[in-house]
Amino acid sequence: MQFICLLFLIGSTEIVSTGVFLVLQLVGLFLSLWSAWIMKLGKFNIQPELKTNAVLVSSGPYKMIRNPMYSGIIIFFGAGVANAYNPMNLLVLILLILVFLLKIIKEEKYMLARFGKEYVAYKKRTYRLVPFLF
Repeated sequence: MQFICLLFLIGSTEIVSTGVFLVLQLVGLFLSLWSAWIMKLGKFNIQPELKTNAVLVSSGPYKMIRNPMYSGIIIFFGAGVANAYNPMNLLVLILLILVFLLKIIKEEKYMLARFGKEYVAYKKRTYRLVPFLF
């Protein structure tokens, strides 16, 4: 479902926005790329299950946000939808956010099982998607 939503948004929105929305898109893109670089490309999994060599990363954007790649994607496409508003695109963006939230819930269960108290402490000092809010 995640890929269907992303493909829909890529195909139905103007990928490059203008003005403040372009700035937001650049922030979202930077956050996603920085997160992937810190996580080390190839060490993260698109599925919510953990890879056997998974480690708890808590540096870079992970110091404050537990799911910065998702945050970056939401910022990027959210800015694109806001720049060229279309009710269908907004609906698909909301669906994508719901898919991310369901994945996050599953991922957190796996992380808790793998890392135990270390993950509990990490959760207490970080936010899921939005610093200071959620």
